Amino acid sequence: MGQLDQLIEGLEVGVSAFAICEVRQDTKFVLKEESNTAVHYVLSGKGVAWQAGGRKFALKPHTVMIIPPGSLVTIENEKATDTHLSDPGCEPLPEDWVSLTVGNGAPGITLVCGFIRAMHMETTGLFDHLSEPLVINVADDTSFRAPFRQLLDELAAPKAGTRVLAELLMKQCLISLLRRQDETAGDGFAPWVAAVGSPELGRTIAAITDKPEADHTLQSLADVAGMSRATFAEQFRKTFGRTPMGFVQEVRLRRAARFLSATDLPVKAIAFRVGYSSRSHFSRAFKSMMGADPVSYRSTAAASAESEPALTA
Repeated sequence: MGQLDQLIEGLEVGVSAFAICEVRQDTKFVLKEESNTAVHYVLSGKGVAWQAGGRKFALKPHTVMIIPPGSLVTIENEKATDTHLSDPGCEPLPEDWVSLTVGNGAPGITLVCGFIRAMHMETTGLFDHLSEPLVINVADDTSFRAPFRQLLDELAAPKAGTRVLAELLMKQCLISLLRRQDETAGDGFAPWVAAVGSPELGRTIAAITDKPEADHTLQSLADVAGMSRATFAEQFRKTFGRTPMGFVQEVRLRRAARFLSATDLPVKAIAFRVGYSSRSHFSRAFKSMMGADPVSYRSTAAASAESEPALTA
């Protein structure tokens, strides 16, 4: 049985309430950090999405974006873009759907937003180890769009069996996305999935993300995985494309970025909270990864926050 088959066989899916979110042309939409995986599907309009310190992703009709837990993502529409729906597969949803409009300008980008719980063998979150949102355009993929449309129709008019059917339809959608990733990535198929299929590596990822400030070493992480140091280092690099300690640093710095954006804690205190004993060492590492020193990063984040509402989809 292949890796993808093993993953699908143990996949359990739950679906939370979905809503329609319209981001007007004068507004940026900040998706707060959530404990669950978020799913956003573009119905109309065009725009971009980006994660603090990460790259930007183009959004257009039939783009699906899966945001891992604990991520802070901003969505902004493209101005003066055609917002009419030209494809019947993207027709407006019933008026009794819960709707959220952000901003007061001209129509911009409209999405269907919701939360899912995707677990492998009821132990590991399917998307917990994503380092950035998974963004895929499914305009030419009816294997995703057909069941997703059924899912939306089912949620629009709940009846007996809706919860079970919605979970089955969402699972079908996720299988379609996983197949697409498998075909696109080939031998490098979704490194984040490997942590789901490997309990040993999954344990080390959990240890790092739960307490990035801990005194992690190659040996301590190998012990968590139950492997020798050499075997663990080789498997980790092969799976995730980076060294274990490189991953530790990435998690620490991304958490620091969130502290800088959301709190008034001194930089030295943030450095200590994420596992750095030296502010200067922390500042150098942060600038190398984020492209700005901590003080500049915080100033930019504060200026952005003043001009945009922070809302939950």
